[in-house]
Amino acid sequence: MENNVTREFNGMPVWDQLIKRGMTNAINGLSQMVGRDFEISSINIRQVPAREMPSLLGGPESMVVGVYITFNGASNGHILLAHQPEFAYAILDLLLGNHPGTCKTLDEMSQSALGEMGNVTGTFFLNAIADSLGVLLHPSPPVVLLDMAGAILDIALSEILAERDDVFIVETSFHVSDRTIEGKFLIMPNASFMQLPLAPSGASH
Repeated sequence: MENNVTREFNGMPVWDQLIKRGMTNAINGLSQMVGRDFEISSINIRQVPAREMPSLLGGPESMVVGVYITFNGASNGHILLAHQPEFAYAILDLLLGNHPGTCKTLDEMSQSALGEMGNVTGTFFLNAIADSLGVLLHPSPPVVLLDMAGAILDIALSEILAERDDVFIVETSFHVSDRTIEGKFLIMPNASFMQLPLAPSGASH
């Protein structure tokens, strides 16, 4: 039974389902944080070579706003919420209750808001997956970064490439009544994470 579960997990069907469950929970958590109803337009998941990640964010020298989280517990890994600056500002306007187009810089208040967003979405995402697997996963405090894509990814990639050569990227789109928000959610689990057995139906940690 365990071998069948492992093959299916590595073969993506179960992992795909877990990520979608985690992302739905993360966006619901963000909806609760903002106090507005979000409607999810799309959740697209891809497994890609880790070395291609900078190009997926516009190229190594493209400026990116990232919220970086590590996690540990039953297994370890990295999560990066990455946005082109204009999309990050759109999210900030939503978080801060501004009219669209108000935010144009990343000041101290904006960084704090993005950090809290990362904390909420990361925690809700990991909780959904941990519940599904019957394990414990603990997120670190979020770190907000504004830098070139290559620089933001350097630390995570050096650890990931020591164990595996691919990562998962989730492209999400959701909207509220007056605006649509898009972003990329990069999930970089270590090799042992992919081998975690599925919990029996109905199990919880």
